[in-house]
Amino acid sequence: MTFLSAPFFCFFPVTVLVYFLLPRRGKNLWLLLASWFFYLCAKPVYLTLLLAVIATSYLTGRILAGRKSRGALAACLGLDIVLLFLFKYLHFALSLAGQLLRAAGAYFSTPALEILLPVGISFYLFQAMGYVIDVYRGKVEAEESFLLYALFLSFFPQVVSGPIGRADELLPQFRTEHPFDYDRFRKGLLRFLWGAFQKMVLADRLAVLVNTVYAAPGEFGALQLMGAAVAFSFQIYCDFSGYTDMALGVAQSMGFTLRENFAQPYFARSISDFWRRWHISLTSWFRDYLYIPLGGSRKGTVRKFLNVLIVFALSGLWHGAAVTFVVWGALNGLYQVAGAVTQPARERIFGALHLGREKRLRQGIQLLTTFGLTTVAWVFFKASSLGTASAILRGMLHGPLWVYQSMGLDRWELLAAAAGLLVLLAVDLRAARRDLAGEWLSAPRPVRWLVLWGLLFACLIFGSYGTGYDAQAFLYGFSF
Repeated sequence: MTFLSAPFFCFFPVTVLVYFLLPRRGKNLWLLLASWFFYLCAKPVYLTLLLAVIATSYLTGRILAGRKSRGALAACLGLDIVLLFLFKYLHFALSLAGQLLRAAGAYFSTPALEILLPVGISFYLFQAMGYVIDVYRGKVEAEESFLLYALFLSFFPQVVSGPIGRADELLPQFRTEHPFDYDRFRKGLLRFLWGAFQKMVLADRLAVLVNTVYAAPGEFGALQLMGAAVAFSFQIYCDFSGYTDMALGVAQSMGFTLRENFAQPYFARSISDFWRRWHISLTSWFRDYLYIPLGGSRKGTVRKFLNVLIVFALSGLWHGAAVTFVVWGALNGLYQVAGAVTQPARERIFGALHLGREKRLRQGIQLLTTFGLTTVAWVFFKASSLGTASAILRGMLHGPLWVYQSMGLDRWELLAAAAGLLVLLAVDLRAARRDLAGEWLSAPRPVRWLVLWGLLFACLIFGSYGTGYDAQAFLYGFSF
């Protein structure tokens, strides 16, 4: 069951209606049962692993509440890492080992493994690890109620693809009464609709073009390859930002506030700025639980750069079990190292050109440069292999500029995508997407209805449907 599926449109109204009708004592139990049902719809066996992670991290928290046991913390974290490795990376590790052994002249046959990748495992494991670390550090008190802790890890708006929650932000909300609030409810639904617009009108439409070109990069010219790379930059943004808006909207309609995950990332003026705006819950997790414990920037410049490279390489691996993801992550790390090293020289150049930090020309140069660098990195994220990524990047520099070959979208489909991107640009230019629903709600009634029906009809009329459409194909399914 996903947010854009018929079962969800039956599940959600029933869940919300019963939640607001129940007395306070029964609300959290109902939410937990509804969340487990939502998760069961993916595959019943997945719930067993989720329950095991809930039980082990809850017990670890209770142990740490009595004494700061490094052994208990290490055992819990070790178990979570082993589970993540077995379910997500074992086949990748065996394949990589086989390639290395065969390159060395040894015979190795990679066993055929049929291991199911549990939905959301990367997200709820990171959330559980963050919780036990916070308890050990004394940042939060260990949760006494098993029901509340189970709901913390299972809450259905975020269990599949985040945002990755923190105990000090989410657990207190489950202890608070959330009476029905009409303005908050419709604000949440409007945000859900905005997320659906990004997903259906933009991400799924751009995916047709991107998949067509990436499937056979040798059949297209340089400008087409560049266009597909740019299209993927917007596709993945609209895909994951759209999912996040739907998750936050669902939670908001019931009175809960989840972490914001995006802050106009393509308006970033540097790669480090980009990562402060993109997938914020994951970036802050790696910062707080890996980068800082490794020493952060406290142990000299060389150690700082090494820590950055380690964190971003592991971030790439978190997104998917493939060399291309590791390269994508490492490349983003190298961008940041290169940016820090060249910053004094760039400042001197801008100074000589009399381009202060607030000059529009300088801002434009930085924005376009950052977007170009992230677009190149996204090629590795999307490509099925390093060879495909190399072919795409080479094709941008060599060969014909244009080949008369269908890119998967006709003229009207391209116009619909362009119009949708203009709407997205207008929203982000006003820096109002995070409170877009609140701004609309304060507008006159005709404006509110115009926005509501405009988004609804855009999804119904211009949304991607038909043969080959898969409402469950969120790109961040790679993180499951």
